[in-house]
Amino acid sequence: MQTLFSPDGSIDAPLQAFGFLIATALALAITVNVTVRGFAAVGYHGFARQVVNPDMLALIALIALVPLNLFDHAVVPLAGVFRPEIGDGGLVENLTITVMIFPVVLAISGLGQRRGHGAFGPVALTAVAIVLLVAFGEEVSWGQHWFGFTPPEAIARTNLQEEFNLHNYITPGTMETVYYVGGLILLVTGARLGSLIEARNGDTVLLPLRGLLILSGALMCHHIFQELAELAVIVTGFLVWNRLDEGRLEFRPRILRTVAAL
Repeated sequence: MQTLFSPDGSIDAPLQAFGFLIATALALAITVNVTVRGFAAVGYHGFARQVVNPDMLALIALIALVPLNLFDHAVVPLAGVFRPEIGDGGLVENLTITVMIFPVVLAISGLGQRRGHGAFGPVALTAVAIVLLVAFGEEVSWGQHWFGFTPPEAIARTNLQEEFNLHNYITPGTMETVYYVGGLILLVTGARLGSLIEARNGDTVLLPLRGLLILSGALMCHHIFQELAELAVIVTGFLVWNRLDEGRLEFRPRILRTVAAL
């Protein structure tokens, strides 16, 4: 337990492990509930149609990375898969920043030719693009390791990992708490997704997307999974955004439809 769930900051291992076990149990309970209710709502054929879905491939791939994540942390570092403690690189981070930039590219390429059924207006798209570009810059330390530049002495002295970014000024204990709360929110969102969005055909089960949200939430609840959790959150967010923008999904609450259409 101490090896697998060692602390990343001021939160000690037993407390963090206990919190993670609670989140995992909650994730399993939500998964069972969603699966049973989904099967009851759409029947065998509807359930099979949702399972045989491209989104399910993303869920399977992310689940397959979980044991690799544990192996990397507890046995031998997998440098080609996960990034080092300080610096950038690895398959998971490269996938994260690549998926991060997809919506920006799609939004820019679609300027002036927005489809009538798109869920997002220019203000909403601009806001999403700005958030993603800032997140991209923070994730790669604004190119510090790519271009080999050294941050100013004042930054190197005060930054947690001597990197050119803002998120390393947040204390590890605070960051762990933020991730844990974010994970719980994702779990609840996965459980209640049908009340937020629905398919154009009225189907509100959305099993693969629910699974991605539940997996993302559970992974966010312990620091050793945080890199993988970031990839899971970005992939899930992109899939939901893309399907809303293509008109395959739509927001159910009027307030969400109104804000997104700005």
